[in-house]
Amino acid sequence: MSSYELIKSTRIDGDFEGSDDEVLFKLQDGTYWIQDQYMYWYHYAHCPKVNILRANGRLFLNVDGQNQVIPIRQIFDVIESQIDGDFNGWEGATAYQLTNGQIWKQSSYSYEYTYSYMPEVLIYNTGTAYKMQVEGTNADVVLIKR
Repeated sequence: MSSYELIKSTRIDGDFEGSDDEVLFKLQDGTYWIQDQYMYWYHYAHCPKVNILRANGRLFLNVDGQNQVIPIRQIFDVIESQIDGDFNGWEGATAYQLTNGQIWKQSSYSYEYTYSYMPEVLIYNTGTAYKMQVEGTNADVVLIKR
């Protein structure tokens, strides 16, 4: 890690399950970061210490004690809310009412069943689309009602 410049050290806010594709990371300082390049790596930890590093003009996330670095970028357009009622997963074109009054609709087909009552929701702009993250799963969404 000697070729990297340390930008800051902090912790993941909650569970960390590694990287996949456009994974969103919330840090305990309240900032949000998104994986900036596809890379799969599984590593589970609860609130792990992480370092934000810089090399060659890019930023990376490194979990303390691990050799893996994940390319990331900070994002600012994040909505935190809850599903207003039952969440039954992704069914294709389902609309989701949030407790903040907004309604979002799934915009690309994906089917995954998972049930939860009033789960927390994160909606974020990846740069190409909005994604809704619920219960560790996500799908592309569009805003129907503000």
